Amino acid sequence: MMFEYENQMVAPAEQWLRSQGLAIKKEFPTPWGICDLVGCLLNRNKVRKRLALRQTRPIRSPLRVHLLSLIPDETDQRTVGIDELYGDFGGYLDRERIEIELDRLLRDHFIEQPSPGAYFKRNGWMPLHKRLVAIELKLARIDDALHQAINNLGFADESYVGLPPDRAERLAESKRRSEFDHRGIGILAIGADRCSLVLRPQKQAPATERVTQAYSVERFWPAHLKGNEA
Repeated sequence: MMFEYENQMVAPAEQWLRSQGLAIKKEFPTPWGICDLVGCLLNRNKVRKRLALRQTRPIRSPLRVHLLSLIPDETDQRTVGIDELYGDFGGYLDRERIEIELDRLLRDHFIEQPSPGAYFKRNGWMPLHKRLVAIELKLARIDDALHQAINNLGFADESYVGLPPDRAERLAESKRRSEFDHRGIGILAIGADRCSLVLRPQKQAPATERVTQAYSVERFWPAHLKGNEA
């Protein structure tokens, strides 16, 4: 086997993501653990819409992303009040904290307050991305890799397991291929200097954790504005 450690597989997997125009983050925290690699491609038209609204700052808090998701769009022609938002959180979040988060969203131009205690959001750009791709790298331990890759579909549009070429090709030709197909998980063959697709993931329903997905995309926003990868 050409790899002794899983982290030796990172560089060719990064190259594969980068070749498709994706920005990359390594050791990406998720609610289910650390994902080895996540790549994101932002939608340029949506980026321009967001910048036109002067929404340049990232939404750094998952709670703030969740709160924003509960506020109606300007085009809905309605508003929401703090009492309703407090009820949406089932009482586990106090009103003072909600007010603090709303104040930050106001200052960052994500929401408007047309009357005291009433809010709507200025949108037109959600979702902000075109692709969000997760990769789990493993030398072996196929069951662990598959389980983690399935979890990653909670936030990613595409999820892959990356394996050394011999293991990846055997897996793609084995009876277990149908399990990967059914779950919508792709397989990548990670070589010493290149990465290739051996099983394309079946198209799946949109990510189940939309707030987690939106927050994940927000983590790529600062680097995009700087013109760099993080």
